[in-house]
Amino acid sequence: MPPRTVTSSAILFGHLAITLPALAAVPLFVYWGLYQFGPPLWPYYVSGGVAIAWQWYSMAVPRWKGLLKKRGVNDEEAEEIAKRIGLVWPGAAAAGSFALHTTAALLCCPWFLSRWFVWLFLMLGISPTQADFWLQHLELLSIIPAIAVGYLISRYFEKLATWAWVLPTIILSYKLLNFTDPQISVLAPNPWSRFSYYFVILRYAPTFYDLGGSDPVRVVEQMTVIAPFYSGIAYSLGAVMEKYKSLERLISSLRRDPEPQVFGPKEADLE
Repeated sequence: MPPRTVTSSAILFGHLAITLPALAAVPLFVYWGLYQFGPPLWPYYVSGGVAIAWQWYSMAVPRWKGLLKKRGVNDEEAEEIAKRIGLVWPGAAAAGSFALHTTAALLCCPWFLSRWFVWLFLMLGISPTQADFWLQHLELLSIIPAIAVGYLISRYFEKLATWAWVLPTIILSYKLLNFTDPQISVLAPNPWSRFSYYFVILRYAPTFYDLGGSDPVRVVEQMTVIAPFYSGIAYSLGAVMEKYKSLERLISSLRRDPEPQVFGPKEADLE
């Protein structure tokens, strides 16, 4: 067992360098998200904070154990000390992986893509701030990038990559269950109006000059509920494709030389 002074300093340093930053990452990221994008996406701000905390935790704990090894502590003792002082968090890997893939799927939504790929659309002659463009191509811009990103990220972070659909589906289900259409009479309810409200996309955004041309609340709901839902499903699909190596199998089948055709005696005579 290492000296008491070594373990005492290790405890203090471990909590200051690992526990404190990891715990502070979640509220700080939520505050930043609320300041930058507003409250509609607050569950994803939490997942983003958890993902950042997990990344820091995954990098800092091995370095902390390396410092103990330099002081003469072997691997088994370092692991025991980490468990005893609370630096080993049960379920941290699962929670961090889930949060990482959930947040990555959200970043594939059109509204976020407009911020990350401004240069690309400027090269193509498309205004990245044109809201109508994003609404008119909401499905494609939510699905195609998410499949590619899910495929690539799951190659390096495979754990729970196929679960990116869970949080967006929970949010959408909650919205559908609590939806009330003010234009529908209580005596003649239409149960399908809630689905059309979300899944029938408005293709034109409201402007300050014509607020009546579109429903601002509905547009926000579609951008913050439906787009993440599509991205989460597509991201999970990309992870499934990577899990079963679908792209590699397709490429290998295209590169494979065709098998030579074998002729029977009759076919050979005809030839």
